[in-house]
Amino acid sequence: YPLDADTLTVTGGIVSSLRTFRNVAYVQTDAAINPGNSGGPLLNLSGEVVGMNTSIQRVIQGQEFFAQGIGYAIRSDFLSTRFALMKSAGYSGPTAEPTQRPTTSQTAYGPANGSLDHDPDDGFIPAFDSDTNVADFVADATFVTPHDLAGRNWSSGLLLRRTVQSEFHVVVIHKSGGWSHHYLRSDDSEYQSIQEHPSSNIRTGRDVENHVRVVASGDKGWLFINGIYEAELDLSGRTDSGSVSLIGAWFDDDELPRHTTPFSGFTVRPLERKYGPSDGALDHDPESGFIDEHDTQTLLIGGIVEARFFNPYSAREGPWSSGFLLRSSGVEEFHAIVFTDAGWWYHDLRTGDADSTQELAEETSSDISTSPSGSNHIRIIALGGEGWLFINGSYVDKLDLSGWIEEGSVSAVASYFIGDGIAGRPTRFEGLTIWSAATAR
Repeated sequence: YPLDADTLTVTGGIVSSLRTFRNVAYVQTDAAINPGNSGGPLLNLSGEVVGMNTSIQRVIQGQEFFAQGIGYAIRSDFLSTRFALMKSAGYSGPTAEPTQRPTTSQTAYGPANGSLDHDPDDGFIPAFDSDTNVADFVADATFVTPHDLAGRNWSSGLLLRRTVQSEFHVVVIHKSGGWSHHYLRSDDSEYQSIQEHPSSNIRTGRDVENHVRVVASGDKGWLFINGIYEAELDLSGRTDSGSVSLIGAWFDDDELPRHTTPFSGFTVRPLERKYGPSDGALDHDPESGFIDEHDTQTLLIGGIVEARFFNPYSAREGPWSSGFLLRSSGVEEFHAIVFTDAGWWYHDLRTGDADSTQELAEETSSDISTSPSGSNHIRIIALGGEGWLFINGSYVDKLDLSGWIEEGSVSAVASYFIGDGIAGRPTRFEGLTIWSAATAR
């Protein structure tokens, strides 16, 4: 019905290009599209709907005009995803366009609560979108199992770095007591299965809750289920920013009519690199009576801290220790996570003078290199009262950070214990990097 005509019309044209404006995917065509055509279908020669006709108003040098001879239709694959997300969010009418999309330097999304409605006949995955635009982040959600029927499976999880072209990673848990990681490219007809493992941490009973957390940074991710570390994720297939969504059924036949997947506490906290990567050396001064310290002056409550420490000398020559101080207010309050020449690692908490120091962990680890020519890469993920320690790429243990959750500085340290360190034999470090997680509202 162009220009409010009272009869239907059909025109023909060719596809000029596929384009994206303001994060919406369009088909550009020279078929005549005028006011009044909006909402009508763009068809291919087989009669299949490939887009919904619309009009794009453009601004050049302050002058508004409609481009002549160029029509635009919103791509059908984009609409399919958008309709499913709007339906899951309880969409009931138009909403104002946000003034700007969230970025990694903005505040967190959520927490959001709701439910993912199942409709096996609509062809869509039950989904709820945060409408964020992040590459590095911490995403959390708690799912309630939708049913407990014999012979019927269910799956729930997260779409990560999702683009308007429907390219994304997906991490889901299953009723069978396992989890899987898949990757869908926009130019592939089928998704790639990256990882699939059983897990004793998944609860599979009726109306039980499962908390799923994914921490993503660059080409790596870390999966946690019900507070327990599960595995490192390979996110190298897509490292650019995108949105994070919840899904209530990923596999065929996982949807059940008149059922829902309730969720709660859905948050997306951007991770922003605050420091590094930086290289340096910690000069040993055993006579000073102080810890050898490189203070980054970077304040942190939650996020990721990592660096590689080079062993300064053989244990036969003398003892040494290296690691991090977290949330440090100076000399009075901090968490200390350090490792030693004997292959031990320690977690101490200080909340006052030196006499207040509590030893929260004292463990050996075969992952610690003690060779005089060796080095140790240390990564700590700290989120609220929980933390996780990784040494040389291997998960070592969970950390109890609940005793001190105040914002404080991060320092790389050496000679943590009295008697450690040889003057003139510094401990080198490289790649010292700090990512800070936005605080959930």
